[in-house]
Amino acid sequence: MHFHMYLIFIRTILERDKLLEFAKLGSYLEYDLFGVELLNYAFCPVVDMPCDIERINWIRFLTDEGYGDNLLMAHDIHTKNRLTKYGGHGFSHILTNIVPKMKQRGIPQSAIDKILVENPKRWLTFK
Repeated sequence: MHFHMYLIFIRTILERDKLLEFAKLGSYLEYDLFGVELLNYAFCPVVDMPCDIERINWIRFLTDEGYGDNLLMAHDIHTKNRLTKYGGHGFSHILTNIVPKMKQRGIPQSAIDKILVENPKRWLTFK
């Protein structure tokens, strides 16, 4: 298996040089938990949890550095309270709220399409 088939969840890497080190390996870098705004990471309370805007800024940084082919996004709708029926942001959060913010932050539509459509398709169909 080629190394680029691996998926690294980016929750706690908050230094540019370390992030670029992972990106250079060719792994997929997945930003998840969009819509989850917490003070710290539950499994490592000393690590501050990034908010949606910080996640967008990291995606912009990695896109600008040429790693747009390696990016994935998710929001982890896995509990009832995250559904719109129960007051949560729901499954449309990324498309309704995050994509417009990505555009405001200067991420081109072509990069957004790559992150949301082309990259997941390539990752999910690897052989």
